[in-house]
Amino acid sequence: MYESVKSFANKYHMFDGTAGVIVGVSGGADSVCLLLIMVRMSRETGFPLTAVHVEHGIRGEESLSDAKFAEELCFRLGVPFKEYSVDALSYSEKTGQTLEEAARCLRYESFCKACSECGADRVAVAHNADDCAETLLFNLARGTGIRGMAGIKPVSRMPVFDKWEQGDGMAPLAVKEKNDGKDILIIRPLLNTASEEIRSWLDDRDQPWREDSTNADISYSRNRIRLNVMPQLRRINAGAVIHMADMAGQLKEICDFLDEEITDKGSDSFRVIDSGKEGRSIEIYCEPFLKLPPVLQKHLLVYLIGEETGSRKDITSTHVDKLLDLTEGAPGRRISLPYKKEARREYDRVVLYHGPVAGQTRSFAHFDMELAVPGVTETPGGLIFKTEILSRTDVSQKIPKKRYTKWFDYDKIKLTVRIRNRQSGDYMQTTAQGGHRSIKQYFIDEKIAADLRDGIALLADGDQIIWAVGYRISEAYRVTGETRKVLKVTCFTGSQSCYGD
Repeated sequence: MYESVKSFANKYHMFDGTAGVIVGVSGGADSVCLLLIMVRMSRETGFPLTAVHVEHGIRGEESLSDAKFAEELCFRLGVPFKEYSVDALSYSEKTGQTLEEAARCLRYESFCKACSECGADRVAVAHNADDCAETLLFNLARGTGIRGMAGIKPVSRMPVFDKWEQGDGMAPLAVKEKNDGKDILIIRPLLNTASEEIRSWLDDRDQPWREDSTNADISYSRNRIRLNVMPQLRRINAGAVIHMADMAGQLKEICDFLDEEITDKGSDSFRVIDSGKEGRSIEIYCEPFLKLPPVLQKHLLVYLIGEETGSRKDITSTHVDKLLDLTEGAPGRRISLPYKKEARREYDRVVLYHGPVAGQTRSFAHFDMELAVPGVTETPGGLIFKTEILSRTDVSQKIPKKRYTKWFDYDKIKLTVRIRNRQSGDYMQTTAQGGHRSIKQYFIDEKIAADLRDGIALLADGDQIIWAVGYRISEAYRVTGETRKVLKVTCFTGSQSCYGD
């Protein structure tokens, strides 16, 4: 098994150029196996090795006994040992995370501290093939895309944030600085090895390990999969775990290929904007985005949500589908995403951003200006309106349905056409028989978020709205068989070419 693990590690260059490796040792079978293998590998390869045990403060005496077991094992093996004690329960209550998530966050913070103190740039953890298969099933049940079914990566970068949420730990950014700006990599040498093989290997060497009592608690979703689902799959096929891990690896290769494709073909479809104090946002430009093949569209959206949220852990196909609908929808709509992020549709783009603080509303440039007819008019918000006067014979009998180009009966316009934000008293005729609604009610019916309504440009003839840009036009100004002169209006932005649809 050692040679198999070594070959897997070399395949993914886990130890190439490393300054030192931290190995996580909980005392369980997987981590004990990993420690033994890493000790031999360290001696063969020459990289410094330090063992780290994190005591989460959850299981009382049992947890303290695990820490003592790990320390004594490392002493016998001659491996430097570090122990960190954290309070996962308090952190869970403080942050609203599940206990499992809180423990993981604090565990990786401890790994970051150890890297800083030891000058290490790798953290070896004991995820195995069973963990990969369980992750595949767990994400499949939650409604993930193929990226979630790609399981666990053999090598990944340690998440880097400005500071940890608890505020009293060392920030990974500081660790990165102490490592000469290098990323800390998380490596998983046992990822191609089944749990059954690990325990058999330890039994052959009379090497004991510790059992975590919480592993039998089926209130945890992963434990239910491990204890109830996986045994049934092994009854169907004894090699089910390895087959699923192999499938996860194949899906990872597909994801890697799609990553290259979106970098190549999707680079014009989005832009990351750093607004300083206002934070970072990502803009998706709908016109080039919608020209991408559907598989690249969805893959790019998963990638961008992950970039904005800092994690793909809670991203499901439902989030992707809603965001995809936003790229094809009208401006003014908004959806919520994981980690307090939101996305809103503007005129030519979708913006991913951190949600507003409670009680805070978005501000928009307010304007009220005359529409040049014929001619070109630009608003303070960056919208450009191009107008033409045509005869009815210059327009096809069937008026095309286009979102950002509209045709109006020019003779029915009584006053000078204005471009502006909404005002009190605005209304729109919504039926051919003369029925009308206030603009406020129209926006409510269209489910446009209240704090986005002031950002929608309106073409107005006095109080009567001719066109809510990106939405519908008034029935009062619609072109008919009796129309003689037609006003054609096209809206576009300075950053994009004129829309054709």
